[in-house]
Amino acid sequence: MRIVVLSFAGVLLFGAEALGAGQGEPNLSGTWKLDQAGANAGQTDKDLVLVIEEKEESIHIKETRGPNPKDDVSSLTCDTMGDECAMQDGRDKAKAFVYYDGPVLVVLKTHGRKGDAVEKRHLSLSASGDSLVVEINHIEPQGKDEKLVFSRAR
Repeated sequence: MRIVVLSFAGVLLFGAEALGAGQGEPNLSGTWKLDQAGANAGQTDKDLVLVIEEKEESIHIKETRGPNPKDDVSSLTCDTMGDECAMQDGRDKAKAFVYYDGPVLVVLKTHGRKGDAVEKRHLSLSASGDSLVVEINHIEPQGKDEKLVFSRAR
């Protein structure tokens, strides 16, 4: 199952890169705090914060869900060309593929004991640039999609 999912992910990445070539990629850098009013998710931590640092062709994303740095922090540093990279997901290891599909940053993450859980996140800026919308699709196991809205911390 994992090989099929990762192969499918590779095909999606190649197609998305070809379609997204030449379109503007926004800079998502900044500290983003969850806006509870804009969240459409089941159990969302009130303290959810994203810190994004973007450079030419790489990105660092740190997600903090609570006060415990060992359990409540996820972090990755990847290129934005869709190559596989290692990710720390709380106490667990995970793998991620990060790429732009036009103005949307896509993060495809595989995690779980056997690497058999897959989720896809779409990160996009609002037109004004002061909100970050994160749509989460739970691919394997299937689950309810989520939509989170973050406000830029000042």
